[in-house]
Amino acid sequence: MRILFILLAVVIAFVAESYLSPHSPLFALLLGTTAYLLCEIFSLHRRIARLEHQLNSQQQASQLSTAHRVAPSCAAEEKEGTLSASSQVFRQPLPAPAHPEPTGSGPPHRPHPLASFAAPLLSFFTGGNPVLKVGLVVLFFGVAFLLKYAAQRNMLPIELRLTGVALGGLALLLFGWRLRRRHAVYGLGLEGGGIGILYLVVFAAAKLYHLLPLSLALAIMTGLVALSGLLAVLQAAQGLAVSGSIGGFLAPVLMASGDGNHVLLFSYYSLLNCGILGIAWFKAWRELNLVGFVFTFALFSLWAATSSSAVQLATTEPFLILFFGMYCLISVLFALRQPPKLRGFIDGPLVFGLPIVASSLQAYLMHGFRYGLAWSALALGLWYIGLARLLWYRFNDSMHLLTEAFLALGVVFASLSIPLGLDPQWTIGAWALEGAAMIWIGVRQDRPSARLFGLALQGGAAIIFLDQPGLPHGSLLFANRIFLGCALIAIAALLSGYWLDRLGRRVRRWEALTPLILLAWGLIWWYCGGLADLRRHGFPIQPETAFLLYVCGTSALLAWLASRVSWPRLHLALLVLVPMMIFVYTVQLLDGGPLLSRTGWLAWPLAFVLQYVLMYRCERHWPSPVHPMAHCLSLWLLLLVLTTELTWRVNHIAGLAQTWSTAMWGLVPTLLLYLLVLQGERLDWPVQRHLAVYRGKAVDIPVMALLLWCLASFALSGRPAPLPYIPLFNPLELIELAILLLATLRWLRGHTVWPRKGQLPLVALLGFAWLNVVTARSVHFFTGTAYRFDILFAAPVFQAAIAALWALLALSLTVWGARREQRTTWIAGASLLGLVVLKLFMIDLSGTGSIGRIISFLVVGLLMLVIGFFAPLPPKSSTEPSNAQ
Repeated sequence: MRILFILLAVVIAFVAESYLSPHSPLFALLLGTTAYLLCEIFSLHRRIARLEHQLNSQQQASQLSTAHRVAPSCAAEEKEGTLSASSQVFRQPLPAPAHPEPTGSGPPHRPHPLASFAAPLLSFFTGGNPVLKVGLVVLFFGVAFLLKYAAQRNMLPIELRLTGVALGGLALLLFGWRLRRRHAVYGLGLEGGGIGILYLVVFAAAKLYHLLPLSLALAIMTGLVALSGLLAVLQAAQGLAVSGSIGGFLAPVLMASGDGNHVLLFSYYSLLNCGILGIAWFKAWRELNLVGFVFTFALFSLWAATSSSAVQLATTEPFLILFFGMYCLISVLFALRQPPKLRGFIDGPLVFGLPIVASSLQAYLMHGFRYGLAWSALALGLWYIGLARLLWYRFNDSMHLLTEAFLALGVVFASLSIPLGLDPQWTIGAWALEGAAMIWIGVRQDRPSARLFGLALQGGAAIIFLDQPGLPHGSLLFANRIFLGCALIAIAALLSGYWLDRLGRRVRRWEALTPLILLAWGLIWWYCGGLADLRRHGFPIQPETAFLLYVCGTSALLAWLASRVSWPRLHLALLVLVPMMIFVYTVQLLDGGPLLSRTGWLAWPLAFVLQYVLMYRCERHWPSPVHPMAHCLSLWLLLLVLTTELTWRVNHIAGLAQTWSTAMWGLVPTLLLYLLVLQGERLDWPVQRHLAVYRGKAVDIPVMALLLWCLASFALSGRPAPLPYIPLFNPLELIELAILLLATLRWLRGHTVWPRKGQLPLVALLGFAWLNVVTARSVHFFTGTAYRFDILFAAPVFQAAIAALWALLALSLTVWGARREQRTTWIAGASLLGLVVLKLFMIDLSGTGSIGRIISFLVVGLLMLVIGFFAPLPPKSSTEPSNAQ
């Protein structure tokens, strides 16, 4: 049924915006809020009636069972106890029925949503004396129409008409008073109808016909307000107070002619609210308070929306302040008048709805005043903070909840005064924070409808915020509407997620993932708002490094809050630091500039130090699967940042060839990985604590990337200018050799997650290719042959060189296999020797007239003789399979 209430409020807001005020969504919002609060009133009325009926039944059964022990003199005390107990039903669970019905396996029966929505209205007209209620409503409208009809046609002297109607109202009032004991419900209805008719008569006589002076009319209406309140308090009749108040609020609406004086209208409503305030001093009647609140501010908003003349601040601002103060005091009295066990129970719609409506109307009145909203927000914040302080010192134990609510509102509005003083567009941030406040009260009072309304309010604020215009020229960094709006939306989302996580087992199914979503939502708004503001203002330093400092400051603040606040989920927000560092690195890499220029020298070291500190402190708070990924990403990013920066620096040194900057991509990570592999296990943290990670993929992935880089670097000639080329002793080939040795060392130690069986052949194949590349580079530099595959392949010198190289490798492998009696190694060398012979007869034989081909045949032939003499095939080992040959 709460969803239907919200949908009804949305429909009313849409209709109001379309037909009443198409250019201002402010009043549409107020009307939608009013409709929702009215639906809440009907729902609460129905709930209270049901709970009181069950409680009375239980009380009667208890009194019958203990009647023989109860003295007659205790009757008054029992009645007072019953009244006290009836007010406790707001918080106590429903009593179990005396004869519970057997439960089946199927789900419980739920009424149709349309029937639930119409139930409060049907209960009003069918409960008690329905004929009386319908008759009073019809009579009330009939009297209003009669007065209007008679005024338009001059049927009788106006004095006689008003006198007759007034006597009829007095008759109803007196007759209802006489029937208060015998027919209480009927008598209260007549009293309410009589008071409403008297309201109409006095207002018509003063405003329409000018028969009564305004001062006398105000005095009479004051008396009627006091009379209705007195009768309601004496008879403990909340219905009489509500009906009298509704009649009083509707009287000027029904008799309106379109040219009324708003000062007189608001003075009249002030008297009505004085009566409600007087009743609130004695009775905690929630429905009466909400009826007065809704009618007062809804009619105030309607007048402001439909007024054809310009708003006069001097004649409207005092009434708005008066209405706000009255209902702020009423909310305090409502909490004070609760039973002892419920003392301090707050009325959420009144406590949080009042600042929403009042601040919106104040924004309308302050239109055109440059700093009007800033001073208004500051005054409102100081008012709530002062009220919270007063309640804290006077009622510390019993008013804790209301004190927290007022303090939160005070902090919110006092904080809003800063952006309002710099940029007057503030409504969106207020909506987001008030939505968070609604979630807070929904959690404290276990009201899912309030939590849903708070989420909807924050979502609407975010959607409207996206349609805001750009900033004017000259706005300040982090002190403008755009950033502060993003910050307020983010803070509201984080607070909402924190409060929803405190629900525990009371959480609904649809709220299970809501705290995590709100946490992510808040972080997105916070970081995106900061990045956009840094880019928009053209910060004198690089926006990327400034954003990295912004991220570091945010992470440090979140870490401090996580250690002070009991919200375990907040530690997950610290995982965002690494993705943000990767984002900044990617942007800087695409820009092509150095990473540590300007403030980068501060931002990047600070980011890495903070990242490792967070990983150390959050080991107990982060999920177990997160730790390996966090350590791997941090190490890989550190390698990339250092490599990128040193590469850029070397590339901009005058006189150095491109080979030196290319070699940096392999040199820096290779040195760091050697240091980690050889000396890393001496560190208790993080290597020893996460040894499997640092022995596994944390190093395997960079080594694999280095092997791929090594393979790609074979296409480069490796000119080491300004130094001369020396085979093997040049930067590119030394780094390539170091990478191959590192991969071999990882294989020998077995510290890898890759399959061990295929690693050594892969490294050996790359080593063989590297030797051929070294040979090709030597031929290129010493003979002047171009470093291209087709040209080198056609060069006889290169063919002779690789033939000799292959033969020497075959000699080394066969000799090693023969001495170690390793048939597999010997067979590998023999296979390579076979390739050399095949190459001689397939390629080199075509050029026997050249000196290179002749040398190739001579060298290979001599080496084969040496192999046949010094390295014969070793005998078969007993451990080798029979088909080793």
